[in-house]
Amino acid sequence: MNKKNNPYVLACFVVAAVMCVALMYFFIQPAFLAYDEESKSKVSTEKELKKLSERAEKEKQRRAEEELNLKSIKQIYESGVSGETDGLSAFGTMFDDIIKLAQQNNLFIRSIEYDTKPADSTIYTDFNEQYNVCKLKFFFVGKYPNLRTFLNDITNSFQYLISVSDLNITAFANDTDYILIKMSLTLYSKKPTEE
Repeated sequence: MNKKNNPYVLACFVVAAVMCVALMYFFIQPAFLAYDEESKSKVSTEKELKKLSERAEKEKQRRAEEELNLKSIKQIYESGVSGETDGLSAFGTMFDDIIKLAQQNNLFIRSIEYDTKPADSTIYTDFNEQYNVCKLKFFFVGKYPNLRTFLNDITNSFQYLISVSDLNITAFANDTDYILIKMSLTLYSKKPTEE
């Protein structure tokens, strides 16, 4: 009998081949499904990660802008001195800083008057328990460009909240290059909180 023509050998070969294919399908198909599911999960995770990264970047930019805005907002001076403070001691170095700014801008101080209880200040009348208020009345002699730079320094570069009011300029009688300046500056400071 010829082995090549034996139908049993051929049938056994076909059955063995079908069983091999079935076993391979049985073992490979779950692995393929797991791989396919993992690929989909990876794509979904990458999309979610990208969304989270974009959201984090937007939040970072928002916080940077917020921090920049907070830096541009003037703070109310806190002396840090505990207990009752009265007069100019409640304003610490603010008073000295303003005088230095005037001198740096070549404004000559003729006189300074101060009122630590200004009746025309709504902060003093309405929030006296929380804030100290001092209204300074300056009398300067100087040139107009010097006054302009002083006002710019006070309103833009000075770190604490102050109010400029009652600005009055008149020509100096003896020299037309110089002007007489009457100006009121109101300083604010927080009263110490009791713990």
